Amino acid sequence: MSAPKKPKIDETDQHILRYMLKNGEFNLENIAQKVGVSKSTVHNRIKKLKDIGLLKGFLPLLDTEKTGNSITAIALIRAKYGPQYAEEVGRKLSQIEGVWAVYFVLGENDFVVLVRARTKDELEKVIEQFTVIDGVERSNTAFALKIIKEDPRDAFRI
Repeated sequence: MSAPKKPKIDETDQHILRYMLKNGEFNLENIAQKVGVSKSTVHNRIKKLKDIGLLKGFLPLLDTEKTGNSITAIALIRAKYGPQYAEEVGRKLSQIEGVWAVYFVLGENDFVVLVRARTKDELEKVIEQFTVIDGVERSNTAFALKIIKEDPRDAFRI
């Protein structure tokens, strides 16, 4: 199985994307000024990046404390091995409200699941939903006492 084809983008596209990620800025005029191209060039490049599927949309970076989603938890899930178990169990985990990331991993556990909740009771309900999924053998959840760093913009290398 070959790796997915990487879309071709040039240095101008990269500058536009880096600026948008770093600054959370989506104003065409400001981006054009900082990147050193025309406003229409920025507009056309962003449209192209959307058309080729590289840019899926614009997402504001919210302060979780101010939104009330101040509880962060990391769950390690062990699943029963079987045909298509990664896709099936992963899909079910990803459909639980409060789950914002699901990773199929190698090692002792099969999945790493990232959870946000407003209250301990809400977190408990999310964790309980893990255990009723057919194929989940065990879950082990860590409650984050303090977030030292969490910046989704750093997950992207352009």
